[in-house]
Amino acid sequence: MQKVAFALDVKDGWPPVAVEHVWCERTGSIYQLKNAPYFIKLAVDDKFSAEPDAVNDCIFEFTIEESSGHSLVWVIEQNGLELEPYEHELFRLGCSVEGFPAFKLHSVDVPASAEHEAVNAIMDKLESLGFAMAFPVWRHE
Repeated sequence: MQKVAFALDVKDGWPPVAVEHVWCERTGSIYQLKNAPYFIKLAVDDKFSAEPDAVNDCIFEFTIEESSGHSLVWVIEQNGLELEPYEHELFRLGCSVEGFPAFKLHSVDVPASAEHEAVNAIMDKLESLGFAMAFPVWRHE
C-alpha cells in the first residue's frame, strides 16, 4: 500500500488544502483507493487509472476503471452540531467515518452492502438536523 497525492483545485479558499494524500494499492497503472477521501470524488475500493505528474508526483486527473459500489458522503459540523453522537448509527450500517477536526469535516464510507433505505434514512436525518452534506459519490439510490 502506498500514499498517493492528488492535486486539488482551490477556489475561494476551498478546499483548505492544495494536496490530499490517500492510501491506495497499485497494480501496474491501476490504483485501488483504500480510505475515504475528504476532497476527491472517489469511493473506497474504486479502481482508477492515473498518471502522476513528472514534476511533483501529484495526480491531477484520473479515470474510474471499476466502481466498487461504495458511496462517499462528506459531512461538515456547523451551528454547534457534532457528528459523534450519530456515528453509532452509521457504524451499525457498516459505514466508516474519518475526521478532519481542524475543519469539522468528516468523510463517510458507505459500503456497497449497506441497506439502501437505512442509509438514505440516516443521511436524511443528518441533513434535517442541520449538518452540511455533500454526496460526491452516491450509489445508494
